[in-house]
Amino acid sequence: MKKNIVIFLFIICVNIHSFNFIEFFDASSFHYQFCSFLGTDYHPYQDENQNNYLEKKIFKVGWNFKIEENVNIWFDLTYRKRLFSEQLELESTGIIYHKNNWDFIFKSDQLEIGNESEIFIKNQYSSYYDKPIIEDYKFRGFESKGYFGNFNISGMVGGNSFNSAIGKFSLGYSNTDHIFDIYYLYCKRDRIFTYPMHAFGFEILSEINIFQIYNSLVYENMISNLPYHPSHERFVDLSEIIFRPHSNVNLGVNFLYTIFDWDTDEEWQLTSFLELIFGETTNTLSYKYWNAGIGFDREINLINSYNILPYWSLASNLSYFNPSIGDDYFIIGFQTKIEYEIH
Repeated sequence: MKKNIVIFLFIICVNIHSFNFIEFFDASSFHYQFCSFLGTDYHPYQDENQNNYLEKKIFKVGWNFKIEENVNIWFDLTYRKRLFSEQLELESTGIIYHKNNWDFIFKSDQLEIGNESEIFIKNQYSSYYDKPIIEDYKFRGFESKGYFGNFNISGMVGGNSFNSAIGKFSLGYSNTDHIFDIYYLYCKRDRIFTYPMHAFGFEILSEINIFQIYNSLVYENMISNLPYHPSHERFVDLSEIIFRPHSNVNLGVNFLYTIFDWDTDEEWQLTSFLELIFGETTNTLSYKYWNAGIGFDREINLINSYNILPYWSLASNLSYFNPSIGDDYFIIGFQTKIEYEIH
């Protein structure tokens, strides 16, 4: 099905546009990203310990090209390898028609909320790396977005085979230093309870002098019409602040808090980091402390990264874990990141 979508969009491109290849490639943009972690765990307090080989790979490539003065087509491919699964999938594709101050978009894409954290992208082996914290839905459908100065308004209608219908309406504001978005999200079937879900939330990303502030907050109501299955509520807040007192020094903290049905069933974690930059070398020390349900777990992570090229870095990655149950252990590895873009 996804392959057919790509072929269909390409046929549209060929039939409605008389190709001038020089102009075509001049109006295109291409991006490439490769992230990889290779390592092992080490349990010094276990007898006859057998180390486990750890691996994580993410590969992304995409192309955006203009087929008319106000019409663009794009596609993004993503390959991920985690645990025992690996796959290459068409993560995003679509066509945009721009008219006056409006964009009209038909797309197959990811609907993501809570993916602007700077702290969570430091450690590539982290479970939150390359993952939206609050919501992540596959979306197939139509979106329209209007721009009025620094303000924008958008609405999307579509869905997928699991969540059935999905709709989102949002109001936003943006300038060079501030981005703000308030939204309402509806899903016919929630991913956990399969009830209809209504969500209200906002996201803000702001640069204020030497501070960067990010906050993503959402309230979800999963409504059940079944007599023996109660409705559920969920509240999630991700708050992050980063302080840059010097061009070579960054430090910050974020707090992720989730509570279900406004009772004692809550989860939270606190992550802080200090980053020192010396020429092409970046040294990042982070500390994570979280509620594990039956106690508190801790993690200390040290990453020493060297920029081989402006778009390519290689780093050593060492983590020390202090769980509430069980012995302390380490994860030792290397991570690399390549990000290349052509406009």
